[in-house]
Amino acid sequence: MWNFQTATVTAHAQSLLSDSEWLEENKDVFGNQELTLQNIPLRPSDLSSTPTVLPESFLIPLETGRQDISTVPQKPALPLIEQKDQSENPSGSFLSRLFPWFSSTEQSKSTNLDAASEMDNAETRVEWADSEFAGIKMLITEIERLLISDPVAAMGIYEEIEDQLEIDERTRLKVQLLYYLKKWSSAEQLAEVFLSERPESKMASLMFYFLNKSLMAQYKPLSQNLTFRKRAVETLEAIFRSDFLFILSNEAFLEGDLLTAIQYRLEGMNKAKIANVASMEKLDSLLNQVQSPEIFRILSENNKNVKWLQKKIFIMELELLAKLKRYRDALEILEKRMSAAKVIGDQEEIEVLKQIQISYTNVLNVNPRRIGVILPLSSSSVKVSRLAQQSMNGLWLALHANGITAVPEKIGAEEDSQENEITGKSEDIVNARAESYSSKFEDSWELVVRDSQLNPEITKSLVRELVETERVIAIIGPLARKTSEAAAEEAERLRVPLISLSLTESIPELGEFIFRNNQSWKQEIQELLEYATSELQACRFLILYAKTREGRQKMRLFWDAAVLKGCKVVAVEGFKDEGQKSLVNEFDTFTGKIRRLDTEDKIILKELKEKEVPIHNFDAVFVAVGSGGVKNLSLIFPYSEVYKMRKTTFLGDSGWNDSALPYALGFRGVKNPVFVDSFFPQSKTPAMQQLLRLHERILYRHQNYIGPTAYTAFAYDTLIILMRLLEDEQNQSHRDLRDALLNMQMYPGVTGNLSFDEKGKVERKMQLLTLRRGKILPLN
Repeated sequence: MWNFQTATVTAHAQSLLSDSEWLEENKDVFGNQELTLQNIPLRPSDLSSTPTVLPESFLIPLETGRQDISTVPQKPALPLIEQKDQSENPSGSFLSRLFPWFSSTEQSKSTNLDAASEMDNAETRVEWADSEFAGIKMLITEIERLLISDPVAAMGIYEEIEDQLEIDERTRLKVQLLYYLKKWSSAEQLAEVFLSERPESKMASLMFYFLNKSLMAQYKPLSQNLTFRKRAVETLEAIFRSDFLFILSNEAFLEGDLLTAIQYRLEGMNKAKIANVASMEKLDSLLNQVQSPEIFRILSENNKNVKWLQKKIFIMELELLAKLKRYRDALEILEKRMSAAKVIGDQEEIEVLKQIQISYTNVLNVNPRRIGVILPLSSSSVKVSRLAQQSMNGLWLALHANGITAVPEKIGAEEDSQENEITGKSEDIVNARAESYSSKFEDSWELVVRDSQLNPEITKSLVRELVETERVIAIIGPLARKTSEAAAEEAERLRVPLISLSLTESIPELGEFIFRNNQSWKQEIQELLEYATSELQACRFLILYAKTREGRQKMRLFWDAAVLKGCKVVAVEGFKDEGQKSLVNEFDTFTGKIRRLDTEDKIILKELKEKEVPIHNFDAVFVAVGSGGVKNLSLIFPYSEVYKMRKTTFLGDSGWNDSALPYALGFRGVKNPVFVDSFFPQSKTPAMQQLLRLHERILYRHQNYIGPTAYTAFAYDTLIILMRLLEDEQNQSHRDLRDALLNMQMYPGVTGNLSFDEKGKVERKMQLLTLRRGKILPLN
């Protein structure tokens, strides 16, 4: 107020002094040197303090108008003074006494303007505060964004605004920054202090989360404060809550509490609202370690509304019960599941459950020493009937081989007096023989033999009969492709192991319980061609093949394999399996003797009395005669001499491995042929020697005795393998036996060291053979 007064008087004086006319009129007054202090008005600065004695001039009432300067005419108020008055807001009474021209209206106006200005200033201060808060908020958001990607930059921003943050927010950010900067010990200590000092803070749950993250990073035990644990699970944001639950899951797993670990994992996945691949894999890993069906039941009860989990738990519980051989418990939960499916009318699931129910019922009643056999015993085809007979002989010998160590030698002599070879074509004869043999041994093996009649539908019904009625542990057979496919389909549905003796290599692809033990034409060709290219340096080939299924297939396999190796097939010719009289045209074609000659060439050859010289633009000849086709070699071999091919290498398939080969016509014209087979009767292995002794002792007395064949060996090895595996009680269920077959190490069988791959296909090393001095011998 005092500043205002000073400014007002000064301004008034200045305004008067600046008026030249007014000065001229009153020069006498200002020229009078006798003006005393009493005649001079007080300066505004003199009002800044309360005077103890007022001048006499001020003791005179103002309304009398008597002043020593009354001779000076008054000047109306100036705009400059009015504007200054408004800005300083002095009291109205004071201004009225000092300046009589200051009206009450002007005073009111000035007061109102000053009040409005004060309000504007207050609003501005609030806006500034809001703006400052918004800026800090943005910086906090930026810090949180940089926490993981660039914690160093985030710390720089934090240090700029640290003093402006509230203590909870400041500590929360500091703990997070320390954690992501990998200063875990500092983060741990700060979090612990905060939780101790401010346990009721809204930030407590997040601080507890980062406390445990820091402890985990230092490989320290997690905090066991149950109060904070409960609050964290209930109040953390979704992303932190799910991760915290996963941390608790890992802790429970390390402590051996598998159920709690799974529960926390499931709850964390539920809180996250999404189940990524890593989370599902971790959950599957935990579930796969469950060895108690009771845990599965608790999980199922606690998660009734999670359909995908219910389905997963149901399947895994069934598998576990089967593994534990608790088939009755498995049937119980199957019944409950089927009842639920019937309520909602899910026919598809009902059918699936019925099939599982049948398989468990069959397993529950299975006889681990009873094996089913399906063969075409009554086939009208001589070839098929012969193969079935050879297979049955192999099975019979395997039964005898397994019982030799437990049977006195005199029983062997007693058997010699019987008709031991299974020659009957009806299943009754075969069963009678098997039962007669089995009855001699306590706790003996039993073969339940059935005739496929080469009918796929009959074969399917026989598989069902063997599994559901006869309660067999496994099935051997059939032989033919169509019946093998039908049997495999039904065996897979019933979940019972089946080992087919079919030549069709794709049979095991029909299911995980399906296996095959027979020749592999593809493997034959690959090993033969590998030897020809690597050892003989041959890469140009002729192919002769019998026009049979086997011959055509081997021709295609050889051709394809040769092309893949970068070799060339010069010519391909086929011949009839039966009734072929001559191969002159075929040999003329691929030796170049049949070609178009011009007239001049023919005249020259005639004058010189010369014949065309065969062109040998090939390195080796592959001849695929197939099983039982050795007779056709007598037609082929003589042409080797005629067409000057004595130095040409002949390659052969397994059909060459026949005892009749040394007697084939013209074989002397073929030098060191190379052929391949998985079965070699002259092998000196213990398994082969045992089979030969058994075969000769039991079957030698029969008319037209022939030694063991490949089919005899395949059937023999198959049954021996099954009996060896089933001696172990751990393999005496359908599934366990299947697993044992897949995991079987190399078995030293009659047909070589063999095993089954992951698809059920047999794997064995092939035997390279040759003909030398009239005998079939190993090549090396």
